[in-house]
Amino acid sequence: MTIAYTTVQDELEALHDRTLRLRVADEFSTLIFLKQGQLSWGVEGQGIKGPGLCYWPQGQRPVLTLGAGGSVRILGLSDNCILDAMGARAESVHLRMLVEYPFCVSVTDPKNLTQVIALFDWYGDEYHDVERRSPMSLAAYLRLIFVSALRIYRPEPAEAGADQTSILRQFRHLVELHYREHWLVPRYADELGVERDRLHRICKRETGRSPAELVYERLTAEAKARLEMSGFPLKKIAADLGFADATRFSHFFKRRTEISPGAYRAIVSAPDADDLVELKRGFADWP
Repeated sequence: MTIAYTTVQDELEALHDRTLRLRVADEFSTLIFLKQGQLSWGVEGQGIKGPGLCYWPQGQRPVLTLGAGGSVRILGLSDNCILDAMGARAESVHLRMLVEYPFCVSVTDPKNLTQVIALFDWYGDEYHDVERRSPMSLAAYLRLIFVSALRIYRPEPAEAGADQTSILRQFRHLVELHYREHWLVPRYADELGVERDRLHRICKRETGRSPAELVYERLTAEAKARLEMSGFPLKKIAADLGFADATRFSHFFKRRTEISPGAYRAIVSAPDADDLVELKRGFADWP
């Protein structure tokens, strides 16, 4: 595993206010544990006092200033790292919705703080021990960090007029729960209580993709994840993803990726697979 998966950067106690020079790739998301002190950003002087957690999806991180006496641990998270942490359970949709947007939250409860400190310590220890560094372990620690953040952070209710965004989020939630059952778009629309045409317009306007494309992308992303991260035979993967048999799964996968499942697994398992960014699944593939 290389730093193409994740990075860890520690900034020890600052002697004076200073701009953080982050060693996080532009295509990475950023998760920061503010151990102590003040972290601020933006022209309006937004900020948070430690201890606290801050997260920005890729491309959305502002210029950050660490106040005197402050210290932080900064995680750079690739798409693959986040996907591995999300997992494929019904609860995963809540984590998925958590990391769609930036958030910052103070960690004031002693029990929560003890857990967060331990998780960031374990993540850092795993990352810095090059001989045993394991993507599976890092993803497991990151999942627990996200779960802790979810229990602490409570997003503000949607503002009036955000009906379309709400419908899209509900649709994504349903997709996460039922994509393995191969629901058709009309059933999603019925569950949401909206016309199929309206759901189509909202998805196209907000994401540039139709509802069916979003469902197929989620199914494809999960197929890629299982081919990459498990040694299960195609027959089992096909069954787990709701396909009648491995042949139908193979036909679906090849239509979506222009490569067979077996060939995909062989390629991404190669020693230089970390360089195949354009082939491997990413967070953007996951609606």
